[in-house]
Amino acid sequence: MTLPPPITLITDFGLTGPYVASMKGVILGISPQSAIVDITHAIQPQNIQQAAFVLDAVLPYFPAGTIHVVVVDPGVGSERRPIAVFTERACFVGPDNGVFSRVYRDENVRDIRHLRNPDYHLPAVSYTFHGRDIFAPVAAHLAAGVSPSVLGPTIADPVTIPFPTPEQLPDGSIRGQIIYADAFGNLISNIPRQWLDSRTDWTFEIAETAITGLSVTYSDVQPGDFVALGGSAGLVEIAQRNGSAARHLNVDAGETLIVRPAS
Repeated sequence: MTLPPPITLITDFGLTGPYVASMKGVILGISPQSAIVDITHAIQPQNIQQAAFVLDAVLPYFPAGTIHVVVVDPGVGSERRPIAVFTERACFVGPDNGVFSRVYRDENVRDIRHLRNPDYHLPAVSYTFHGRDIFAPVAAHLAAGVSPSVLGPTIADPVTIPFPTPEQLPDGSIRGQIIYADAFGNLISNIPRQWLDSRTDWTFEIAETAITGLSVTYSDVQPGDFVALGGSAGLVEIAQRNGSAARHLNVDAGETLIVRPAS
């Protein structure tokens, strides 16, 4: 027997209420053989940019055909559209609020459907919980083999949001921005590690703090010291060994990071 594709979940629901479990119950009621993978339920409330980054970071490591459900949805119950996006790699189900902007940028999009067919929703749809009543059942029906064509009409104008891009300055410096703070307090920037070439003699300036040198691992510095290195996502990050750079620098996403070459 061929198993259905896995279904992943990214939400800002947390784990202390009934919301995530309700979505899983709906999925298993329709596609009981589906493997459900919790990517995270700790997205900052309504933080669409953060959800888009996390989805982008994990996408390469899931098998082809995976169905990714993303419910970070400050516009739930409004006129924003529920959608399913189909690419050569995967399927994405969630609100049309820009959370799939990185998918549109990086993937070969084959089809986008407006989820208007109530046959693939729960019988009663709440104005405040489309994750349970629309997105979870649609994902489960897709896993069970339903054709995208029955979900609703094709759309060609999905909502996109801009992402901050790093800038190379005339003096050889790079101006970037912190785009994500992880659970360890590591500050991940939008500056690709490859922009720094093989040099290590850079100075990293953030929140009135200067960090000298590009390291390879966190243990290159003493406990409590700040360190700049290329992280697992291929981006420059600022960390504190055995501590939280986010907390000690009082920094979150949006903070400027300047990288200067040695003079």
